[in-house]
Amino acid sequence: MHSSFALPFLVVSLGQMALSFVLEGSATSYAQFRKWNAGLNGTLEFEFKTEQGNGLLLYTDDGGTYDFFEVKLVESALRLRYNLGGGAQIVTVGHDLGDGHWHKVQITRCNENTTLTVDGVSAVSTSRGKEFEFGKLAGNSDVYVGGMPSWYNSKLTLLALPSVIFEPRFNGLIRNLVYADGENTVPRRQEMKSRDAKCGGFPCVEGVKRKSPRVSTEERDSVFSVSRFCL
Repeated sequence: MHSSFALPFLVVSLGQMALSFVLEGSATSYAQFRKWNAGLNGTLEFEFKTEQGNGLLLYTDDGGTYDFFEVKLVESALRLRYNLGGGAQIVTVGHDLGDGHWHKVQITRCNENTTLTVDGVSAVSTSRGKEFEFGKLAGNSDVYVGGMPSWYNSKLTLLALPSVIFEPRFNGLIRNLVYADGENTVPRRQEMKSRDAKCGGFPCVEGVKRKSPRVSTEERDSVFSVSRFCL
Protein backbone atom coordinates (compact mmCIF):
# COMPACT_ATOMS: atom_id res chain seq x y z
CA MET A 1 0.00 0.00 0.00
CA HIS A 2 1.31 3.41 -0.92
CA SER A 3 1.53 5.76 2.01
CA SER A 4 2.55 9.32 2.64
CA PHE A 5 2.76 11.38 5.76
CA ALA A 6 2.53 15.02 6.66
CA LEU A 7 4.99 16.22 9.24
CA PRO A 8 4.56 19.94 9.84
CA PHE A 9 4.64 21.89 13.05
CA LEU A 10 2.52 24.95 13.61
CA VAL A 11 4.41 27.55 15.60
CA VAL A 12 2.13 30.13 17.19
CA SER A 13 3.35 33.49 18.40
CA LEU A 14 0.56 34.67 20.66
CA GLY A 15 1.70 38.28 20.50
CA GLN A 16 1.35 38.62 16.72
CA MET A 17 -0.67 35.44 16.04
CA ALA A 18 1.94 34.48 13.45
CA LEU A 19 1.59 30.90 12.24
CA SER A 20 4.73 29.15 11.09
CA PHE A 21 5.14 25.78 9.43
CA VAL A 22 8.15 23.53 9.03
CA LEU A 23 9.25 22.09 5.71
CA GLU A 24 11.61 19.21 6.33
CA GLY A 25 13.37 19.27 2.96
CA SER A 26 12.64 15.64 2.09
CA ALA A 27 12.52 14.45 -1.51
CA THR A 28 8.83 15.30 -2.01
CA SER A 29 8.01 17.92 0.64
CA TYR A 30 6.31 21.16 -0.38
CA ALA A 31 3.41 23.45 0.52
CA GLN A 32 0.81 24.72 -1.93
CA PHE A 33 -1.06 28.03 -1.88
CA ARG A 34 -3.60 29.88 -4.01
CA LYS A 35 -2.60 31.71 -7.18
CA TRP A 36 -0.82 35.01 -6.78
CA ASN A 37 -2.59 37.85 -8.54
CA ALA A 38 0.71 39.48 -9.53
CA GLY A 39 -0.73 41.58 -12.37
CA LEU A 40 1.35 44.66 -13.11
CA ASN A 41 1.83 45.92 -9.56
CA GLY A 42 1.37 42.95 -7.27
CA THR A 43 3.28 42.40 -4.04
CA LEU A 44 4.28 39.23 -2.20
CA GLU A 45 6.04 38.80 1.11
CA PHE A 46 6.96 36.09 3.59
CA GLU A 47 9.43 35.30 6.35
CA PHE A 48 11.73 32.31 6.63
CA LYS A 49 14.22 30.80 9.04
CA THR A 50 16.75 28.11 8.20
CA GLU A 51 20.24 26.82 8.86
CA GLN A 52 20.50 25.79 5.21
CA GLY A 53 22.38 27.85 2.63
CA ASN A 54 20.61 26.49 -0.45
CA GLY A 55 17.02 25.62 -1.24
CA LEU A 56 13.91 26.55 -3.19
CA LEU A 57 11.70 28.91 -1.24
CA LEU A 58 8.91 29.77 -3.68
CA TYR A 59 7.84 29.21 -7.28
CA THR A 60 4.90 30.20 -9.48
CA ASP A 61 4.45 30.59 -13.22
CA ASP A 62 1.99 31.21 -16.06
CA GLY A 63 1.27 27.54 -16.63
CA GLY A 64 4.28 26.70 -18.77
CA THR A 65 4.69 29.48 -21.35
CA TYR A 66 7.18 32.21 -20.40
CA ASP A 67 6.44 33.98 -17.14
CA PHE A 68 7.69 32.74 -13.78
CA PHE A 69 8.94 33.82 -10.36
CA GLU A 70 11.49 31.65 -8.58
CA VAL A 71 12.85 32.56 -5.12
CA LYS A 72 15.66 30.47 -3.69
CA LEU A 73 18.63 30.51 -1.37
CA VAL A 74 21.97 30.24 -3.13
CA GLU A 75 25.03 30.08 -0.86
CA SER A 76 23.05 31.84 1.89
CA ALA A 77 22.00 34.75 -0.36
CA LEU A 78 18.45 35.24 -1.64
CA ARG A 79 18.07 35.05 -5.40
CA LEU A 80 14.98 36.05 -7.36
CA ARG A 81 14.89 34.79 -10.93
CA TYR A 82 11.88 35.82 -12.99
CA ASN A 83 10.64 36.33 -16.53
CA LEU A 84 7.79 38.52 -17.73
CA GLY A 85 8.19 37.49 -21.37
CA GLY A 86 11.20 39.60 -22.30
CA GLY A 87 13.88 37.28 -20.94
CA ALA A 88 14.96 36.04 -17.54
CA GLN A 89 16.13 38.54 -14.92
CA ILE A 90 18.10 37.77 -11.76
CA VAL A 91 18.22 39.82 -8.57
CA THR A 92 20.30 38.79 -5.54
CA VAL A 93 20.11 40.35 -2.08
CA GLY A 94 21.51 39.46 1.33
CA HIS A 95 24.18 37.20 2.76
CA ASP A 96 24.51 34.71 5.62
CA LEU A 97 20.74 34.12 5.50
CA GLY A 98 21.11 30.51 6.66
CA ASP A 99 21.93 31.73 10.16
CA GLY A 100 18.90 30.30 11.98
CA HIS A 101 17.22 33.71 12.37
CA TRP A 102 14.02 35.05 10.83
CA HIS A 103 14.39 37.02 7.58
CA LYS A 104 11.69 38.96 5.74
CA VAL A 105 11.37 38.84 1.95
CA GLN A 106 9.30 41.26 -0.13
CA ILE A 107 8.73 41.26 -3.89
CA THR A 108 7.18 44.43 -5.30
CA ARG A 109 6.07 44.83 -8.92
CA CYS A 110 5.60 48.15 -10.73
CA ASN A 111 5.13 47.58 -14.45
CA GLU A 112 8.57 46.76 -15.86
CA ASN A 113 10.33 47.20 -12.50
CA THR A 114 10.55 44.44 -9.88
CA THR A 115 12.06 45.10 -6.46
CA LEU A 116 13.43 42.42 -4.16
CA THR A 117 13.81 43.43 -0.51
CA VAL A 118 15.38 41.30 2.22
CA ASP A 119 15.43 42.66 5.76
CA GLY A 120 15.03 46.20 4.45
CA VAL A 121 17.79 45.98 1.82
CA SER A 122 16.48 46.33 -1.75
CA ALA A 123 17.57 45.78 -5.33
CA VAL A 124 15.59 46.62 -8.47
CA SER A 125 15.53 44.90 -11.86
CA THR A 126 13.94 46.19 -15.07
CA SER A 127 12.34 43.79 -17.54
CA ARG A 128 12.70 44.12 -21.28
CA GLY A 129 9.79 44.15 -23.68
CA LYS A 130 6.45 45.93 -23.88
CA GLU A 131 4.07 43.60 -22.01
CA PHE A 132 4.64 43.16 -18.28
CA GLU A 133 1.48 41.44 -17.11
CA PHE A 134 2.26 38.21 -15.25
CA GLY A 135 0.56 35.55 -17.33
CA LYS A 136 -3.22 35.19 -17.28
CA LEU A 137 -4.67 34.55 -13.86
CA ALA A 138 -6.93 31.70 -14.99
CA GLY A 139 -4.01 29.74 -16.43
CA ASN A 140 -1.34 30.58 -13.87
CA SER A 141 -0.06 27.95 -11.48
CA ASP A 142 -0.56 27.91 -7.74
CA VAL A 143 2.21 29.18 -5.48
CA TYR A 144 4.55 26.41 -4.31
CA VAL A 145 6.72 26.86 -1.24
CA GLY A 146 9.74 24.75 -0.31
CA GLY A 147 9.64 22.47 -3.34
CA MET A 148 7.56 21.28 -6.29
CA PRO A 149 4.99 18.47 -6.53
CA SER A 150 6.58 15.29 -7.84
CA TRP A 151 3.96 14.91 -10.59
CA TYR A 152 5.69 17.74 -12.47
CA ASN A 153 8.57 15.31 -13.14
CA SER A 154 6.54 13.76 -15.93
CA LYS A 155 4.94 17.03 -17.08
CA LEU A 156 7.84 19.43 -17.50
CA THR A 157 6.07 21.16 -20.38
CA LEU A 158 3.69 22.63 -17.81
CA LEU A 159 6.58 24.56 -16.25
CA ALA A 160 7.85 27.86 -17.61
CA LEU A 161 11.15 27.07 -15.83
CA PRO A 162 11.55 23.26 -15.99
CA SER A 163 14.85 23.35 -14.08
CA VAL A 164 12.96 24.34 -10.93
CA ILE A 165 12.03 20.69 -10.42
CA PHE A 166 15.70 19.90 -9.77
CA GLU A 167 16.29 22.60 -7.16
CA PRO A 168 17.15 21.43 -3.63
CA ARG A 169 14.14 21.61 -1.34
CA PHE A 170 13.93 24.07 1.51
CA ASN A 171 14.50 22.81 5.06
CA GLY A 172 13.27 25.39 7.55
CA LEU A 173 10.35 27.44 8.80
CA ILE A 174 8.02 29.75 6.85
CA ARG A 175 5.49 32.26 8.15
CA ASN A 176 3.39 35.27 7.13
CA LEU A 177 2.99 34.57 3.40
CA VAL A 178 1.01 37.59 2.18
CA TYR A 179 -0.24 38.46 -1.31
CA ALA A 180 -3.39 39.16 -3.31
CA ASP A 181 -4.98 35.95 -4.57
CA GLY A 182 -7.59 35.10 -7.17
CA GLU A 183 -9.57 38.14 -8.23
CA ASN A 184 -8.69 39.92 -4.99
CA THR A 185 -6.46 42.96 -5.32
CA VAL A 186 -5.90 43.48 -1.59
CA PRO A 187 -3.02 41.42 -0.14
CA ARG A 188 -3.92 39.03 2.67
CA ARG A 189 -2.21 36.33 4.70
CA GLN A 190 -2.47 33.07 2.81
CA GLU A 191 -3.70 29.74 4.10
CA MET A 192 -2.24 26.52 2.82
CA LYS A 193 -4.16 24.50 0.24
CA SER A 194 -4.43 20.78 0.75
CA ARG A 195 -2.52 18.68 -1.74
CA ASP A 196 -4.41 15.69 -0.39
CA ALA A 197 -7.58 16.22 1.62
CA LYS A 198 -6.55 13.39 3.91
CA CYS A 199 -3.51 15.42 4.94
CA GLY A 200 -5.72 18.09 6.46
CA GLY A 201 -4.32 21.01 4.51
CA PHE A 202 -0.79 20.59 5.86
CA PRO A 203 2.34 19.96 3.76
CA CYS A 204 2.22 16.39 2.46
CA VAL A 205 5.52 14.55 2.19
CA GLU A 206 6.39 11.07 1.04
CA GLY A 207 9.32 8.88 1.86
CA VAL A 208 11.85 8.81 4.65
CA LYS A 209 11.69 11.25 7.51
CA ARG A 210 14.62 13.63 7.69
CA LYS A 211 15.93 15.81 10.42
CA SER A 212 13.87 18.99 10.85
CA PRO A 213 15.49 22.35 11.60
CA ARG A 214 16.05 23.30 15.20
CA VAL A 215 13.33 25.28 16.91
CA SER A 216 14.16 27.79 19.65
CA THR A 217 13.05 27.26 23.24
CA GLU A 218 10.50 30.08 22.95
CA GLU A 219 9.00 28.59 19.81
CA ARG A 220 9.09 25.03 21.10
CA ASP A 221 6.92 26.07 24.02
CA SER A 222 4.19 27.04 21.54
CA VAL A 223 4.66 24.34 18.89
CA PHE A 224 1.72 22.11 18.13
CA SER A 225 2.69 18.84 16.50
CA VAL A 226 0.06 18.01 13.93
CA SER A 227 1.64 15.00 12.29
CA ARG A 228 -0.87 13.11 10.16
CA PHE A 229 -0.60 9.97 8.13
CA CYS A 230 -2.20 9.45 4.71
CA LEU A 231 -2.90 5.86 3.72
